[in-house]
Amino acid sequence: MAKPVTPLGPTRFDFGPLARTYEQWYETPAGRAHDRVQQEDVRRLLPSASAGERLLDVGCGTGHWSAFFCGMGYRVAGIDIAPEMVEAARAALPECAFEVADAGALPFDDASFDVVASMATLEFVPDPAAVVGEMARCARPGGVLLVGTLNRLAPLNRDRVARGEAPYGSARLLSPDSLRRLLAPWGPVRMLASAAHDAPDAPSLAPEPGGLSGAFLVAKVQR
Repeated sequence: MAKPVTPLGPTRFDFGPLARTYEQWYETPAGRAHDRVQQEDVRRLLPSASAGERLLDVGCGTGHWSAFFCGMGYRVAGIDIAPEMVEAARAALPECAFEVADAGALPFDDASFDVVASMATLEFVPDPAAVVGEMARCARPGGVLLVGTLNRLAPLNRDRVARGEAPYGSARLLSPDSLRRLLAPWGPVRMLASAAHDAPDAPSLAPEPGGLSGAFLVAKVQR
């Protein structure tokens, strides 16, 4: 039986007003560089879909990652708390199913999805543990939780937060250790944090010194 939505409260930042311009960052040299290495890390951890496999994109925004997951062969559903973001995602990806919902109270049956993903969302929710618990509830036994989040150890992110740059100034960033602790109750955790080096248009994949200090952590939990 589907669980009713009972919102936990507002997110730490209202992304609704950014819906019209959110995708523009991905068209910049820096945006393209970071996007490529983040997608490659996801591919290292998540195989392409088998026939009919379903993926839930929690905090889908305008659908950028939903489109990527569709390209991997998944049947994608997405939720976001900002109606403007959901409207943009629906317009861009009519083949996916998007709805407005709270990540802390997902309106789906238990074990509904083969993969439950959350990309750049946990750092902006009031209770990340509750969101991860809901993600785990919606993943089938043997399924996958996939989390991407801004890395608190990365100098780029530290600088953004220190400057109070929106939306980063509102974020509660996770380190690799804190993300591992958050996910470990749900299964074994694998984690990557590659970095874009050299020219923005020709990034290479390589770990930062210390192993996991790239700007974006990607973690997989096998249920």
